[in-house]
Amino acid sequence: MLAIFTVLLVVSVYVPIFSIIGALFLLLPFLIYSAKYPVAPAFGLFVAAIGVSFIIGGIVSVPVAIMYGTTGLIMGVLIRKKSDGWIVYMGGSLVFLFNLVAQYAASMLLLDISFVDEFSNSFKQSMAQTSSMLGQEVPYTDKEINDLIQYISAILPAIFVILAFLAVLLLRTLNYPIIKRLGVKAKPLNPFRTVRLPRTILWYYLLFMISAVFVKPDPGTNWYVIYVNVMFVVQACLYIQGLSFVFFFAHSKKWPKAIPVVLALLSIPLIPLLYLIRLLGIIDLGFDLRQRMQKKP
Repeated sequence: MLAIFTVLLVVSVYVPIFSIIGALFLLLPFLIYSAKYPVAPAFGLFVAAIGVSFIIGGIVSVPVAIMYGTTGLIMGVLIRKKSDGWIVYMGGSLVFLFNLVAQYAASMLLLDISFVDEFSNSFKQSMAQTSSMLGQEVPYTDKEINDLIQYISAILPAIFVILAFLAVLLLRTLNYPIIKRLGVKAKPLNPFRTVRLPRTILWYYLLFMISAVFVKPDPGTNWYVIYVNVMFVVQACLYIQGLSFVFFFAHSKKWPKAIPVVLALLSIPLIPLLYLIRLLGIIDLGFDLRQRMQKKP
């Protein structure tokens, strides 16, 4: 497993064309080993991998080994304990999230690198270059650009949460077929159409919307940071709930599987469709829409 990790790390560091492919499977050795063997030897593999990563790529590669190693270890341990598929996914996502936050904080403190500042400079440069190429003025005012950057800076915690859960979902999708071929028995996730999020999410959504009427979330205040982060995560959850209902409805009507997939892909660039799916999520949570459909003769 250490040899496999070394090869994947070399590919992800030194082979530009295949670097992304190598990074997507760095989780695999830790996942397999910790799913088959106790925690102590699995932790030994993790420590050895950190040493190898330092030799191969220097100090820059160590955080990569820590991120994938800890995520793979916790997921493998949970698989070995025969935990539910969603528990394994949640455990890996939370560990991945902790790594993202810790490494971002370390980059700010030790390297004096700010994601927000880098994004601000890159965005302003790209806007200036685009306007010069088209021979037109920048379509947005400085205030609008600064407001956008301030908003992104405020919702950075929520972005980390969404990014961590999407990243682990992708890693799980790619690595699980391999570990199953190698004899690791992992419980699958329930079909997406069966996903039902807690109804309390809807109450959080209503509570924060009403609160914003009485206490306006002005940019720069702590209330603004709390409000935009909670609303960003809650709206994402409502979108997931609505998308799950779309898959449920398509399955109940025996539609081709491609239809809900196409709707999900189109909802990313088509904002009205995204709002419609999120509205379906609100209705489904608030009025038990699926239950009512199933009761119909």
